[in-house]
Amino acid sequence: MSSRLTTINIPKSFASTVVDCIFTATGDGIKEDIALHRLRTRNSVPARIWDLINTAICERLNTPDCMTITPRRGAWEIVIIYERETEFIYTIMRGKRFRELRDGICKRNKMHYVDLLVRHLNPDLLAPVGQTTLFPVCFDDENKLAENVQKILAGFSTEIGEIKRHAIILFESANFNLTSVQAIVVDSNLNIVSEQSLTEYIPVQESNISEKVENPNNPSNNPSRGLKLTEKAAARKQLALKKREREITS
Repeated sequence: MSSRLTTINIPKSFASTVVDCIFTATGDGIKEDIALHRLRTRNSVPARIWDLINTAICERLNTPDCMTITPRRGAWEIVIIYERETEFIYTIMRGKRFRELRDGICKRNKMHYVDLLVRHLNPDLLAPVGQTTLFPVCFDDENKLAENVQKILAGFSTEIGEIKRHAIILFESANFNLTSVQAIVVDSNLNIVSEQSLTEYIPVQESNISEKVENPNNPSNNPSRGLKLTEKAAARKQLALKKREREITS
């Protein structure tokens, strides 16, 4: 029988810690990493942020109320958090990536780790009317669901007790700024059953890492690139400026 959740009720201390880990990693954490290694290009930044987030989560959330594990799914290592009060496990994901998974669910043959956890822990949940999918989505590896879930969750000790549900913590960031965070519980088709905004826990503070120009006299740091206009080009520029002034004053 299908059911619905109305609230997630994430504890404040847990929510603020998770959001702070994401906030620091996507802001000063990655900026400090760029400065430390004097990186000229930033192609690795989106992936590097995950190492910073995951490390912070593991360091700060291995407490009497939480436990973290870092299973490998293919070439990618993820962090799964167990929170004792809600008895949920949580994974963290960019909002854009979640939307890609949800919108492309019918095109995938193999299950993503989110599919595995949702189908194992949230199989009876159903999204509100208007979000439901007419036809259930089936994967080629459905028969390996229990085996693959066991591999992912094997790091949790038997002392953690019951795991009731799986929730996803989604975040959005741009230009080293964390803009939103929310927790969602989804059904087997990745439609949202319940959600809770965590954006209120984003710290309000200025960055401690400033952009640094190593050599201000380097032509690459000068908008003109150290180039000078020829006499003819300079004369044309002056004529254009005078023409523009006459148009403004006329």
